[in-house]
Amino acid sequence: MKKFLLAAFVALVSLTVNAQRTPHAIGFHFGGSTIDLEYQYHFNNKNFMDVTAGIFDLDKGFVAQGIYNWNIKEWGNWTPRFGTWKFWGGVGAGVGFFDHKHVNNFLVGPAGTLGFGFTLKACPLSVGLDYRPWVALAFGDDSGLEDIGFRNIGLTLTYRF
Repeated sequence: MKKFLLAAFVALVSLTVNAQRTPHAIGFHFGGSTIDLEYQYHFNNKNFMDVTAGIFDLDKGFVAQGIYNWNIKEWGNWTPRFGTWKFWGGVGAGVGFFDHKHVNNFLVGPAGTLGFGFTLKACPLSVGLDYRPWVALAFGDDSGLEDIGFRNIGLTLTYRF
């Protein structure tokens, strides 16, 4: 019976330890062109997928983006007690809908990101400043090139769970 209880305890502890290092993160991005709900899936320490969905240009539309990111550089020794600093970048695509002053357009185009931020040591919270440019082709009432996504510099906050 003692061996069974010891094995059950070790199994429970190993499940708890494994649960601390999960690849999921959820958060918000507050930018110049978009305000998004954000989900990240970390494949490993080197790369992650970032999927966002939110409002475009405050109240004029909706946008969803998927961006594959690489952790370009990481600095764990800058502030060893505070957190780990990193610089990341990626490429992807976005789709959206623009509805303003009787102009209805479907938007699609390439997107990217460059960011710099930190992850706290005390809790799995990340804070960063990033630039997420998006150039879209507009199809609809006013077809053409939509470049309003170029001013999308913002703050990103994510919690890894």
